Amino acid sequence: MLKRPFFSIVIPTYNRAVDLQFALYCIFQQTFADFEVVISDNCSSDNTKSVVQNIKDKRVRYFRLKKTVGNAINFKNGIKRAKGKYVFLHSDDDFILYQRSLGEIYSQIIRLRPGYIRINYVSLSLDKKRIFYYRLVKRFTKKNEYFSPSVENEKILTFILNSDPYFISGIIFKNEFSKGIKIIDSDPLPCIEILFDVIRNFGGYYIAKPYIAASWSRREIKKNEPHHFYVLIDGKLRFEQYLEVVKRNVNKETYAKFLHRELMNHYVLLFPAMKVLAGNKKTLQISLRICQLDPAVKKNVVFWISLGIAFLLPGCILKVLRDTFLSLFARYSKVEGGDEIYATIRNLQLGCEGRKH
Repeated sequence: MLKRPFFSIVIPTYNRAVDLQFALYCIFQQTFADFEVVISDNCSSDNTKSVVQNIKDKRVRYFRLKKTVGNAINFKNGIKRAKGKYVFLHSDDDFILYQRSLGEIYSQIIRLRPGYIRINYVSLSLDKKRIFYYRLVKRFTKKNEYFSPSVENEKILTFILNSDPYFISGIIFKNEFSKGIKIIDSDPLPCIEILFDVIRNFGGYYIAKPYIAASWSRREIKKNEPHHFYVLIDGKLRFEQYLEVVKRNVNKETYAKFLHRELMNHYVLLFPAMKVLAGNKKTLQISLRICQLDPAVKKNVVFWISLGIAFLLPGCILKVLRDTFLSLFARYSKVEGGDEIYATIRNLQLGCEGRKH
């Protein structure tokens, strides 16, 4: 019987061949070798397949779907094929920063054996010139945080939310679930059932050192193609199954606060951006669905201000405001050791470019 790898690095991908190539280059620079890479290709129309086939390493396992499906289904396809003791989720446009990253993460995992691990990350600006933290609400950032196994779901939910579970790269969980636990069709957090289960049984751990860099690449949306998140499916938001899982696991008071916060953070505050990406009609439809889910939002003045800005300002103006905000945020965000991190990224980029020639 073949030995199980310690990590299964699961990469769902779609039409990001260039980004994927760099992500894989960074993975195979690791000094720690006990891992496999599981790539689930959502029927890409670019040269993703040839990029993967050019990597002559038996640790790479590539699976191409016959047709393009939802993000959650692509996630599920990758996770169910993982053979490792721990599943390490990795987006196709992000990358591991240091050669010793996996080894250092491994050392911390075997010391505590947690079920869920969240790796801290930094962001690389769109112009690839600045390092910044994007999270507007900083919770776990300064030090490692351990959460012991617990049957109190309210505390588990708090730990999950504080760890920033919405960014997938650097989410690691024990590949050992209770019977009946499944990956749901939700964006974000298709693995929310898994996180509740493994934290309940094995605990959780947040690693403060940023071992991951988020690359702010923008995939072009074809004309008349719906946005992957700002869309209604059978009249429901993309993350309603996620909401339902949380509702089943916590008390009514906790859920009411959670629901309001999630709707505000993921939708209401982003109405102007939603208008740019999905249009007025879809923004209105989504705002109505939000009011159905949580009538309390109608009493929140922020709801009406955000919706008013979205409808009153032209899309071109909103786009300029969005890009200006992100540029200023990246410029003035302070990251400890940012210059060293940027130098590390430049060396990785140069190394990858040299490999191509």
